[in-house]
Amino acid sequence: MALATILLKKRGVREPHWHPNANEMTYCIEGKALISIFSPGNTHDTFTLSKGEVVYFPKGYIHHIENIHSGDSRFLLAYDQHLPEDLDLSESLASMPAHALAATFGTKEEGFQKIKKQAKDTFISQRKTTSKLASLSVSNHNKFDLESIKPQIETKGGSVRIANSLNFPQLEELALFSLRIAKNGIREPHWHPNATELNYVIAGKARLTIFSPGGEKDTFTLLPGQGSVIPTGYFHYIENASSTALHMAVYFNHPTPDDIGLSGALSAFSNEVLDSLFSTDPAFFAKLPKFQEDRMIVSGGG
Repeated sequence: MALATILLKKRGVREPHWHPNANEMTYCIEGKALISIFSPGNTHDTFTLSKGEVVYFPKGYIHHIENIHSGDSRFLLAYDQHLPEDLDLSESLASMPAHALAATFGTKEEGFQKIKKQAKDTFISQRKTTSKLASLSVSNHNKFDLESIKPQIETKGGSVRIANSLNFPQLEELALFSLRIAKNGIREPHWHPNATELNYVIAGKARLTIFSPGGEKDTFTLLPGQGSVIPTGYFHYIENASSTALHMAVYFNHPTPDDIGLSGALSAFSNEVLDSLFSTDPAFFAKLPKFQEDRMIVSGGG
C-alpha cells in the first residue's frame, strides 16, 4: 500500500492523471473539491467532494481534483500498491508528435507545435478564475459520504464509520475506517487475517503496539500527520494518548477486511488451556468475562 496527502491552495488543481497499476481511494479531510473522471466506455463524471466524503478512482481511470473551497482543501490518498505509478496529462500529451495529435483532433499541426513542452509533468496547477461549477452538488456512484452515515460500531470508547464494498460497491482492493477513540479509549488488541492496515492520524495523539512474528514488539506514538503500516495478520492495538478525542483514517488493501479481536479470541478457549499457558492464579481466567464477539473499542480499564 501507499499513502499520500495533498494540499490544494485556492483554485489549485491536481492535474488530470491516471495510475496504471493502482486503485486510489481519496478522503477529503478539509475543504471542497470538484472531481472529474473519464472512464472506459466514454463515461464522463463531474461532481463535488466535500469534507468527510470519499471518492474511488479505479486503476487506469483519468481523473482530476480541483479546489473550489474559499480556502485550502486537504485530501488523504491511499493506493493498493506500495509504488503506485502515475501518468499526468501534461507530460503525456507532450510526449506525442504534433502530427499524431493533429490527426486525432482533425486540425493543423501548428497549434500543437506551439504548446510549450514541460521538462516534467505539471502535477499541481492553479486556475486563473474560479470554476463556474463551484456550486455544483451532485451524487455519484464513485463517491461515498462516509461521515454522514451512522457508525457501524459505537461504544463508550469510540466509534467507527466504515466504507467497504458492502456499502460502497465500487470499491476493489481498498476499504476505509473513520476511527474515533474517546479519551481513555482503546481499540482492543486485534489483527486482520486478510488485509494490511495503513493508518493516519487526523486529530489527537495515538499510541500503538505491534507484535510481529519472531517476537519483535514495537511501541510508538503518532501525532497528526503521522501514520503507520501494519502487515497482514500482525497483532496490534491503538490507544488514545491525548486528553481529547483521537480521529484516524484507517485504510485496508481489501474491500472487506476481516478482524479478530483479543476479547473474542481469548474467550474461545477453555480456562484449562489458558491456565496451561500463563503463570497465574487458576481462578483468574475462571473469573474473566467470556465474550462471544470482539468488543472492538473499549474504555479505560478499572
